[in-house]
Amino acid sequence: MERHGVERRSEEHDLLGFAADALTLGRLIVAVALIPVLGARLMALGAGLLGAAWMSDFLDGRAARASAGRTRLGDVDLWADTLVGAGAVVGFTVWGWVPTVVGLGLCVFLLAAFVLTRNEAMSMLLQATGYALVLWRTWRDGHTISLWWLLTIIAVIAVVNGRIFWERSLPNFLSGMAAALRRRPTA
Repeated sequence: MERHGVERRSEEHDLLGFAADALTLGRLIVAVALIPVLGARLMALGAGLLGAAWMSDFLDGRAARASAGRTRLGDVDLWADTLVGAGAVVGFTVWGWVPTVVGLGLCVFLLAAFVLTRNEAMSMLLQATGYALVLWRTWRDGHTISLWWLLTIIAVIAVVNGRIFWERSLPNFLSGMAAALRRRPTA
């Protein structure tokens, strides 16, 4: 009888891992979708997609930690987050709101730096740029409901994950930036 209970818990944990992977995959789809949506100047929809990506990231981490073991897409999670930021920047570049040289140059530079150095701060910079552009344009265009949607998600995540931010995210970013600044070309 006890064995049946153990199997049920294991199945539930496996379902949580599957859910975490599905949420990560969903973020990859959002990253691609942001390009034509923002390129078509559909700010309310773009803000909705970005908010959904943030909620997906928030929930997939919780599901992954509660799952039975490693998730299949756990190693892709940071890439999904990075590509959401890049998708927003490229979407605004397609729109013409961000100059092509600036938008694509920034994406290429930060993605290359992330790939070559595995420095998480480069990913965070790209994410922050894309997110800031969406927040700014949503506010600027007067999409009040969309802006409140994004700000509410930020507030909820900040309250629930405040400890993670202060103990892991901020120190990783600062140490990553310090490491990037220490690297200088040799003569």
